[in-house]
Amino acid sequence: MTKQVKTVTHQPLMPVKTGVTQQQLLDELHYQQSSQLITKLLNKGLISENEFKQIDQLNQQSFPPLIGLESVDTSTVKS
Repeated sequence: MTKQVKTVTHQPLMPVKTGVTQQQLLDELHYQQSSQLITKLLNKGLISENEFKQIDQLNQQSFPPLIGLESVDTSTVKS
């Protein structure tokens, strides 16, 4: 028994309107990256909790995040 192969034609992808601009996505990416970096600095003791909060506030102004609008909770960070 032979299988018949059906020809598939692909339609071009249509952009989906999400209401999120490319700049907003880049801002989110940059905010998340900077947040990870300053969290590592805090965990290694290279910056204080106060410095962490100040930097995070500046990052939120520079890169308005789409998600994670609250500052990272530092209450569980090891000193």
